[in-house]
Amino acid sequence: MSEQSKLDKELVLTLVNEKRLKELRALLEEYHPADIAELLDEVPSKAAVVIFSRLPIEMAGEVLDETGSLVRQELVEEVDDEILANILDELPMDDAAEFLEDLPDEVSDRLLDLMEPEWAEDVREILSYDENSAGRLMTTDVAALRRQWTAAEAIEYMRSLQDIETFHYLYVVDRHHILIGVVPIRYLLLAQPDQLIEELMIDNVLSIKVTADQEELADFMSKYDYTAIPVVDDEGHLLGVVTVDDALDVLEEEATEDIQRLGGSQPLDQPYFNASVYTVAGKRVGWLLLLFATGSLTAGVSLVFSDVLVRLPFLTLFVALLIGTGGNAGTQTVATIIRAITLGEVRIGNLGRAWRREVAVGLMLGLAMGVVGFAFAALSTPAIGPMPCGWAWSLLFPCPPLWSGLRPLPPLCPFWPTIGALMRRW
Repeated sequence: MSEQSKLDKELVLTLVNEKRLKELRALLEEYHPADIAELLDEVPSKAAVVIFSRLPIEMAGEVLDETGSLVRQELVEEVDDEILANILDELPMDDAAEFLEDLPDEVSDRLLDLMEPEWAEDVREILSYDENSAGRLMTTDVAALRRQWTAAEAIEYMRSLQDIETFHYLYVVDRHHILIGVVPIRYLLLAQPDQLIEELMIDNVLSIKVTADQEELADFMSKYDYTAIPVVDDEGHLLGVVTVDDALDVLEEEATEDIQRLGGSQPLDQPYFNASVYTVAGKRVGWLLLLFATGSLTAGVSLVFSDVLVRLPFLTLFVALLIGTGGNAGTQTVATIIRAITLGEVRIGNLGRAWRREVAVGLMLGLAMGVVGFAFAALSTPAIGPMPCGWAWSLLFPCPPLWSGLRPLPPLCPFWPTIGALMRRW
C-alpha cells in the first residue's frame, strides 16, 4: 500500500472543524472509496456525516457500500432522505437491496419511494426473495445476447449498456428469455465482426436456481472458480447474475456464524452494534446454562474420588492443569476436523484413517506434555493417559452429521473441556 492511499485523519478533521469544505472535497476525491469508508469508521459521528455529505454522488455510493453498520446507521439518521435515495440510485442493484434490508421497514419504504421508479421496482423485486437465497444477491442488470446476432451487433449492444455491473460473461437467451449459452468476453473481442453468436457461445452453461441457499451459491462459485454465475427460475429463464464479490460476502458471513457457534453462542442475524444487549445476551444464555449444567457432572465425578484427594491433596494442584490442557486439546482437534469435514476432506470412507491420525497425534502431544510435566514436577503419568482419549473423542463427536448430510456441530465445542474432564476423572 502506498503512503498516499492512507488518508490523514488529523488533516481531514482539521478541514471539517475549520469548515474548509471545498478543500475537504478536493482531498477526498483523490482517494479510493474504501479508504474513505475506513476513515468514516474512525472519526466522530458528526464529522463522518460532514465528510460523507461532501462526496460526489457516485463516490458516495461506493463509500456507502464499504462502510460498517454503525456508520450506516448514523448516516441514515443524519443525511437527508433525498440525498440517500440519489446515492442508492447509483449503487449496484444488489448492493442497494442489501443496504435497504438492514433498515426499518418504514425507512426502507420511504427511500424506495424517493428513488427512480424503475430502479426502485427492480430493487423491490430482489427484496421479495427469501433473505438467504441467491435471488437476494443477484442483480437483474445482465447482458443478454441472441444467438442470431453477429459479433459486431453484440458489441454495439454492449456499448448501449451503462449500468451493467460485470461483462466477464455474456449470456445468450432465446426468444422466451431462457438461458441457452454463455460467451466469454474474450471470445467476442477476438471474433470476426460477422461471426454469429451461436458459433461463439458455450452451450453447456452452468447456472443456479433463484431459490438456492446463499451458502450453496458461494460453494458453487468457489468450486468452479467463476467470477459470475447466472441465476434462473425453475423454467430456466434468465433472471440475473451474482458476482464473486457477493459470494465472498456470503463466505465471510458464514465464517462469522461458525466462529460464533464455536464459542457456544447462537449467531447474530444483524450487525453487532444494531443488536441490543438483550438480544446479544439471549443468543448466549441458552448454551451457557447448558454448559453450566453439564459442567456440574465434573463436580459429581470429583465427589466419587474425594477420598483419594483427601489422602493425596497435592493431586488437586494438577486438576486445573489437566482440565485446561485436555479442553484446549479437544478444541484444537474439533476445529481442525470440522474444517476438514466442511471442505470435504474427511468423509465416511476415510473416517477410520482420520481417527487413527488423531489418536497418534494425541499420543505424541500427550507424551510431549508428559515430558514437560516431568521437567517441572517429575510426574508424567497424569498427562499421558487422558490426552489421546481427549483427541479421539474430539474427532468422533462431530462426525455423526456425516451420516445424515448435516453440517458439523461447532456449537458443541465448549463441551469438550467437560467431556474431557469426565474421561480423565474416570
